[in-house]
Amino acid sequence: MHKAVLALLGVALVPLPAAAQWREPAPAPGYRAGQPVVLGPAAAPETAEALPWEALRQQLGKRNRVMLFWEAELEGEVATRYREVETLDRHGHAAVTRSEGVDRDRHGHVGTSVAGADAGMHQRSERFLEAEAPAAPRVEGESRQIRAHFMEQLRQGGVRFIDRALATRLAGAAVEGERPNVHAIETRALAGHADYLLQVTSAVDLQSASGRAFHVVLLDVADGGTVLEFHTQAAPPAAAPGRYVATANGFERQAAAAPGLADVARVLALETARRMQGAL
Repeated sequence: MHKAVLALLGVALVPLPAAAQWREPAPAPGYRAGQPVVLGPAAAPETAEALPWEALRQQLGKRNRVMLFWEAELEGEVATRYREVETLDRHGHAAVTRSEGVDRDRHGHVGTSVAGADAGMHQRSERFLEAEAPAAPRVEGESRQIRAHFMEQLRQGGVRFIDRALATRLAGAAVEGERPNVHAIETRALAGHADYLLQVTSAVDLQSASGRAFHVVLLDVADGGTVLEFHTQAAPPAAAPGRYVATANGFERQAAAAPGLADVARVLALETARRMQGAL
């Protein structure tokens, strides 16, 4: 019996291999050695979003000129209508009296003759007003800010935006005559200065982050083909929760930041660029 107990104690006292010995657990990432772990491991950094700019730049190549119609669409009329608004006719009558005579004292007689004349005058003044002539709408407020951020994003993909008003003026500089065809001038400006026509319109949508939903159409100027067309709310992804901050009631988590106009414009531009990649 005693021999058996001694044998068991001898086995218990045999040193175990180093790999089998208990060790202090390694500190979690973000903590110093020897400190108690009070929170879970630090979250892994988010992977960077794959952006389409480089691929879009390669696909566009030299055909990268885009005329942007923001809150506007290309009209179907091919001629500009005019109307006369003022016509004036005048008619006048004039009488001329002519006298000729001889001094009675010297020649003994006086002669008088009257000649009547009827004079007519026609005067016509006219001016022309454009009817349904194309005109870019004024863009103000939040819509202007969204447009600026939208264009800034797409420029990263090699898009060259052509100003609609300037291109139209350049195309119409050599046009003469009292009744220029403004629709034809605008078409000439589009065909001569742009490769694509991008139309972006919006409508009220209370369910979206920006309060509006967007309709995007991309047209190929060379053949008039519709490259892409889609409808979107351009909703930014949900923001991460805020940090804990010290308050009078203890530590409280800040509310997630609400998406701004720049976020909406960025999402709209990214969606447009990705759809262009698949359509060009």
